[in-house]
Formats: sequence, structure tokens, C-alpha cells
Amino acid sequence: MGPSNPLQTSGPRTRVHQTPLSRLIPCLWIVCLLLAACGGYEDKRLRQLMVEKGFGTRAQGDATRETYVVGGDAVQFLISPATYQQPDAERLFLLTQPQPVGIDGTIMVPYIGAVQVLGKTEAELATLVRGLLRPIFSFEIDMQARIINVGKIFFATGEVQARGVIPISKADLTLFEAVMRVGWTQLANLGRVRLVRPDAEDPFVMELNVREMATQGWSGRNLYVKEYDILYIPPTFLGTLSRLVERLLAPLSYAVRAMFGFAAAQASYEYLTGESDTLPFYYY
Repeated sequence: MGPSNPLQTSGPRTRVHQTPLSRLIPCLWIVCLLLAACGGYEDKRLRQLMVEKGFGTRAQGDATRETYVVGGDAVQFLISPATYQQPDAERLFLLTQPQPVGIDGTIMVPYIGAVQVLGKTEAELATLVRGLLRPIFSFEIDMQARIINVGKIFFATGEVQARGVIPISKADLTLFEAVMRVGWTQLANLGRVRLVRPDAEDPFVMELNVREMATQGWSGRNLYVKEYDILYIPPTFLGTLSRLVERLLAPLSYAVRAMFGFAAAQASYEYLTGESDTLPFYYY
């Protein structure tokens, strides 16, 4: 027999017993790492889609000072008839017709094609189209652009009669006039009307006591309403309780309507089949 190896130890070897929990721990670590990686990707994608400034639309500006093109507007160009009566310039007449802005923010310019106009002012529109047409014609085209404001809107919510999207149909629309235009319900709290101006960095919220302005004439907070502003008229304390009770009883009212509808249908069937001579009663 050869010499024994000093590194070998005699005696029985100790075997480590693995429980089901110890086998599950590595799997849990892998799942946690995968979830963290997915969460990081989703957070990065969400940050890329988040609004950085303003309301969130691609067109930004202040239409109360200088109008600009937004979605829903129309664009019209003022061109002298002598210009589009020139040889090979007849299609310029199409620019004199009001043209709605496409969903991609473009309009069709003859001899050019689709042109991006979203967010541009009237002066910028005339300069842009004139520059695009200059290489095509040997004469200078004198034109002016006009934006037909159809897409400038504000939002009304809360205890108002006209709820939703409200078009800004006039210049210098004030908060008091906007309240008068949308109206209010009997549950409205006219002492705490809010004007909310959304912004991704610094949103603006201001309260106006419409009742005080209507009775005393104090117009210190009667601000201009800009595009995408939110007009909110909150309910009074009793109005809040009334709306709460209304929401709680809404499912019951639907059930009662369904029962009356079923009863009316059954009565109609019995009357039509001759089982009953009583005219059916319809519930509305």
C-alpha cells in the first residue's frame, strides 16, 4: 500500500440537507431581478411619454395675444386674383378656400403637398408657404394667412349646465363671462369657482367669488380664459351630500326601472295574446 494522502480525511462525510424553501430562494431572486428590469423599462418608457410643459398638446402658445394653429382650426390664404390667373398658377386658387388642418397637423399646398402648420402663427404661415412656392414660380406671390379659430376650447366641469368642451368663440373671454355662458345647477357653490390652468411643471389654480362680483362688482380676479383652461364649479356642502345620496341610490333606480320594464313587457304580451283586456302601463 502506498503512502496515505495527508489531505484525505477519514470518517463519514457530512451531507447538507436542502429544504424546499432553500431551493425556492434562488428562484425568488431571479424573479425579483426580472421584475426590477421590467419595471425600469416601463418607468423609462413612461418618462419618455410624459408631458414636459403646458397642457400636453403639440401646439403651444397664447391665442389671446397672438393666435396660432391648433387641431381643429382651419387655414385660409388671401391672394390677389391676378396672382392665380397667371399661366400655370391656377391651382393657387385652392389656397383661398378655408382648409381644415389634418389630424397630423398638415394642410395641402398646391404644387408642394402636405405642409406641417401646427403651432404656427399667421405671419409664420404666410412666410412658410411663400418660401415654399418661390422656387416654382418666376414671380413673387403676395399672400396673407388667416386662421379660422375652431379648435380653441376650454373645459367646464362640476355643477355646470353645459359640461364638457366649450369653444372659445370670442376674444377676451373672461372668467365671469365663461361662468355665465356655461350656467350652473342649483347645487353650485358660486363663492368658490375655480379656474385651473394645467401645466406639467407649475399648474395655476385661482378661485373667484362669482356671487361677490355679481353683487358688488369686484373684478380683481376676473382673469382671461385661455385655451385648455378648466372651469370648475364645486357643489355646496348640502350639494355634496345630495350627490352622494344620488350615487348611492343610482343602482336601486336602475333596478326599479328594470322591474317596471319587465312588468310592462309582460302586460303587453298578455294584452296581445288576449289573456288580459287591460291596456299595458308603460313606465318612462
